[in-house]
Amino acid sequence: MRRCIVVQRRALLAAAGSLLIAPFAFGQPPAVRRIAILEYGDTVARASSWAAFNDRLRELGYVEGKNLLVERRAAQGVDAQLPALGRELLASRPEVVLVNTTPATQVLMRLTDTVPIVFTGAADPVGTGIVASLARPGGNVTGFSSQLVDINEKRLELLREILPRAKRFALLGPGSNRGVQAVLKRLQASSRSLGVEVRLVDAGDPGAIERAFERFRSEPVDALLVASVLVAYNGQIVDLSRKARIPASCIQKGVLEAGALVVFGPDTDAHYRRAADYAHRILTGTKPADLPVEQPKDFWLGVNLQTARALGLKIPQSILLRADRVIE
Repeated sequence: MRRCIVVQRRALLAAAGSLLIAPFAFGQPPAVRRIAILEYGDTVARASSWAAFNDRLRELGYVEGKNLLVERRAAQGVDAQLPALGRELLASRPEVVLVNTTPATQVLMRLTDTVPIVFTGAADPVGTGIVASLARPGGNVTGFSSQLVDINEKRLELLREILPRAKRFALLGPGSNRGVQAVLKRLQASSRSLGVEVRLVDAGDPGAIERAFERFRSEPVDALLVASVLVAYNGQIVDLSRKARIPASCIQKGVLEAGALVVFGPDTDAHYRRAADYAHRILTGTKPADLPVEQPKDFWLGVNLQTARALGLKIPQSILLRADRVIE
């Protein structure tokens, strides 16, 4: 009997030891897990952010092709493609879906109320009805607010600091987008105190963007704020703004080198790393409703002095001193 007890005790100790050296701790994912990604724009435009997301997943022990299967779709900024792409992704039976932008999140919410959804950027998630509150999102959705309503107000102030005599500003973006509508409402409210005008120029695809710049010939503007949802077309917009000699402000870091005058926005790479943490927590049993919506903590400011010189503009020293990057 004593020998039997000793053998059993040794077996238990061996089993406990195997748990300690296993690649995943207790409560973390065994076998193969499934996630899906719905990119509103294109993955190239957000390459740095998705790389940060993938790096964090690897740190957490997920290796695509081994213990992780990922289905990806990109709408290239075309809203009409979102429902079909969303259905394709859900057909792959993911355990969690990662999505960016307000319109893509809203489409997925209409398609499922059971599959967990983590959004990596929504302009105003409470105001647009994506979540009940930041602290208690409710339902099957949570994620990261891009805080674009506040950020765009700051972008307007930066442009006003660079162009103190400017009076006419345009927000370029799709007018049907709820996030763009929320941004416009705040900009028009703050513009009154600055003594300037901000109007929406409706554009959501390459053809509409071309037509918008044709309108600027007869209806000129002093500067342009590019909506975040147009990330897939930032290259086209910056090229057209340079030719039209219209200072342009964007949100994504990569557009600075392409020729945007000023870039200001959240550190999206940090957001995407945190999105990987949220995906991991959901895969290991946490409900989306129990994960509060996080707001950005770090912001990034960049200035392109080459573009400034081409436009005949002098960037105030106060902005240059605050900038994280200046292209000489």
